Amino acid sequence: MPMTTINTITLAAIALSGFGDSAFAQDAAATCPQEGPGSPLALHEEWIMEGWERREGDPAFVFADKMGKYYDLEDAAGIYWDNYAPGDTQLFTDSGAYGANWEGLQNGARSVLHGMTDGHHVVAGDKVASSAVGFVGRLERLDGNVVAFDARSQLGWACVDGNWKIKHELNYAWEVEPEAIEKTLGKRISQSE
Repeated sequence: MPMTTINTITLAAIALSGFGDSAFAQDAAATCPQEGPGSPLALHEEWIMEGWERREGDPAFVFADKMGKYYDLEDAAGIYWDNYAPGDTQLFTDSGAYGANWEGLQNGARSVLHGMTDGHHVVAGDKVASSAVGFVGRLERLDGNVVAFDARSQLGWACVDGNWKIKHELNYAWEVEPEAIEKTLGKRISQSE
């Protein structure tokens, strides 16, 4: 190779390596946690045990206020499916519309309590992740009617500005007798193993 070509390649490599370090640093800063409280599995548990939880005397449930941490409401496109979704449809392609659909049910409840069961797992990369959990729930309506259920949930997460956001959601629940889940209510993943 002629000397001028080698010098040109060397100078280009040096220039790009400096740019690459800066780009790499920005990219590394935008990655999402793989472990700890901001990881997909921890957020999935928190999403159920704190986000969807309701106790008597809680303020009105406004999805964007209470659940905005978990969803990308600015780019709301995704797939959100729940066989227990109230209303005429169980499938949504907009997280804001999906969430608003739950406000009536949440606000019509005296309490909504949950507990984690077995069957949790996570697969996480730098930009996308999937988490799956088992859980139970007990919804007590304002009229005193109680609905208890066992459920499975799988969430698809996208890394958005360094935080995991739900972009795909698949939840399936079936009714059970309230007594069957009473001892599980309030349990966390670490207590279900």
